[in-house]
Amino acid sequence: MSESSVESVVQMITDAVRTGRLAPGMRLVEAEFTQNLGVSRSTVREGFQRLIAAGLLISERHRGVSVRQFSRKQVQDLYVLRGTLEALGVELATPFVQASPDHVLDLQRQMDAAEEARDLTAFSQLNTEFHHYLAELADNEYLQSVILQFETSIYWLQFRVLVDQQSVFRTNQDHRVIVEHMVAGRSIEAAAAMRQHILNAGDMVQALPSSHFKLEPASQA
Repeated sequence: MSESSVESVVQMITDAVRTGRLAPGMRLVEAEFTQNLGVSRSTVREGFQRLIAAGLLISERHRGVSVRQFSRKQVQDLYVLRGTLEALGVELATPFVQASPDHVLDLQRQMDAAEEARDLTAFSQLNTEFHHYLAELADNEYLQSVILQFETSIYWLQFRVLVDQQSVFRTNQDHRVIVEHMVAGRSIEAAAAMRQHILNAGDMVQALPSSHFKLEPASQA
C-alpha cells in the first residue's frame, strides 16, 4: 500500500462529492473502488478511514461506509459559527484594507466581471481567494486556520454543486458592501456585513429540498 495510492482514493472520493457524483447518504462499496481504481482493499480501507476522520464519510454498524449527511440544524449551526468567525476576521482586517485597498478592489472588480459573464467557475475561485485573503489580513494564525477549514469543509463540498447558480451570483452584492465598508475603515459595519453574507449563504443551502439533509431525531414529549 503506497501513500500515493491512498491519496488517489481520497482525492477521487472528495472530487466525486464536490461534483455531486457521490451524494450525501450514498453508500460506498469497497469492492467497487478496488476494481475501478485498480488498488488493493487495504488501500481503499485506508482511504475510507482518512475521510471518516476528516468528516466526509461515516461508518455505521449494519450499513457500512457512506457519505456523511448533515441535518438542517447541523448546517445552520455551522453557518452561524462560520459567520461569527469571518466577521471577526473582517473586523481585524479592515485597518489593513483601508491602508492598502488595491488588492481587495482588484478582486472585487474581477468578481464583478465574472458575475457579468456568468462564469461560475471563475466566480467561485475568486470568491475563495477573497475570503482567504481577508482571513490572512486578520493577522491571527489561529483564526485564519479555522476560517480556512470552513471554506474547504466537508459540508460545503456537499452543497456547493446543488445551490442555484443565480443565487450564487447574487451574493456578489454582499461582497461589494463588505469591500465598501472596509475601504472606508468602517470595521464594525464591515464585520456585520460579512456575518450577514455568510448567513445568506446558509439560507441558500436551507432552501434545498429535505432529501439532501439527514432527518432530525423526533423530539420526545
